[in-house]
Amino acid sequence: MQLRTKLSIVLALLVSTLVANVGLSVWSIRFLEQELSLPLRSMELVMHRLFEIKRSGENEIDLISQVVDESGSNPISVHQTGLDLTAIEGRINLMINELDSLPSVMLRSGISSIQNMRSRSQLIEATNEQWSNSLDESDARLLIQLIDERHELIERIEGQILDDAQLAADFGQGLKTRMYSIILVTLVGALAIGLLMVLFIRRWVFSPIERLRAGAQRMSRGNFDQPIAVHTNDELGQLSEEFNRMGILIREMQDRKIEQERLAAMGEMAQRTVHNLRTPLAGIRALSETTLDELEPTSDLRDLQSRIISTVDRFENWLKEMLRTSTPLELHLGEYCPQSLVDSIVGAHRSAGEANGLIFNYTTDDPPEKATGDAHHLEHAITAILSNAVEFAPPSTTIQIRITQIADNQKPYWTLRIANAGAMIPQDLHRTIFRPYFTTRQSGTGIGLAMCQRVIDQHHGLIEVESPLNDAQQAGCAFTLRIPVDPTDKA
Repeated sequence: MQLRTKLSIVLALLVSTLVANVGLSVWSIRFLEQELSLPLRSMELVMHRLFEIKRSGENEIDLISQVVDESGSNPISVHQTGLDLTAIEGRINLMINELDSLPSVMLRSGISSIQNMRSRSQLIEATNEQWSNSLDESDARLLIQLIDERHELIERIEGQILDDAQLAADFGQGLKTRMYSIILVTLVGALAIGLLMVLFIRRWVFSPIERLRAGAQRMSRGNFDQPIAVHTNDELGQLSEEFNRMGILIREMQDRKIEQERLAAMGEMAQRTVHNLRTPLAGIRALSETTLDELEPTSDLRDLQSRIISTVDRFENWLKEMLRTSTPLELHLGEYCPQSLVDSIVGAHRSAGEANGLIFNYTTDDPPEKATGDAHHLEHAITAILSNAVEFAPPSTTIQIRITQIADNQKPYWTLRIANAGAMIPQDLHRTIFRPYFTTRQSGTGIGLAMCQRVIDQHHGLIEVESPLNDAQQAGCAFTLRIPVDPTDKA
């Protein structure tokens, strides 16, 4: 997953959390308003209308009592007193109709309560009409009784409304607790998402940057062998891989530069040494040849002079090899047959190896018929490997030689593997043994493997060392040469 995608996911989580909190807050406000505020406002209107009906009924009772007290034993008509209960009842009926039109009244008190109130008002109107004509005291008491009964009905309705208000208050308290719980849960969720985002950002951004910083510090101190650990495949992971490749490249460049400087110094020293030695060697050889010619054929000194001449010749060849190692290698490319090349080298060493009881196990696995390269230099390189294998192999053991063909990144190679059962090469010497003049043998020169490495490098090939082959006995060594079929092919 790319870093941009990861950060987009984190940002989406953050935005989603904010939107969810805002949406929950808005929903909470609207829900509380719907569940508490609106019913309370409708309840307020109902209570106000019921109060007005009660007050109008009390006014009616006061007027009726006044008429009864003033009339005494001398009855007068209602119209003569100016009392008009019909108008008051008319207003009461209007308020009852208004209550009947409110849905909250039916929810709070039921439809039967309003119908009972309307029925009682109609009965009051009929009794009032009868009393208005007769002014009978019993009709007045009945009228007052009916008004009181209506008051009792209103009080019962008010009691139900107050009980509902108490229930609504309790419900509101419980609802408030639940809303606080929901908000607390969302806040905890938002906090958890925030912590998760911090962990993701630390893992995806800060940790890779810290590893890059530590890698840069190691590189600044010259430590190129410890790469940066890559745990992701995003941009920072790719940057870490590029950083590791850069460290490997710098290390290779430094090693190459050190090797070049060392070879240059050793080449200069070798040239001076060869120049200083060749002149006296030439004089020794010339003197030995002159002495040899002057000696009698039966003289015992002739063998000594011949040995001096052969020793000088071997020393001259060693000096030439020293100069060849310290000078640039020039290839002369041409076609050759890899199997024929190896066959001739194995044949040249077979007799010497079999004289020591060695067994040559030489196998081929479909090697290429033709290849391009410098067969002369390749012969020297393979000879150096095979001669070391023969020399270090214990008597009566087997030398494994196998030639085959492989394809690496669509580029064909032919390979040669030479293995013996001799002493192992320590792991820390697998690269050192290819340095010029480095040798572990008392009579070695340290030139053969160095020349082999240069030849294979010039052919854009590779030498691999595997040792030990037998972990239990800590013995055995194998050299594998991978040589391109065509070193000029850049595929």
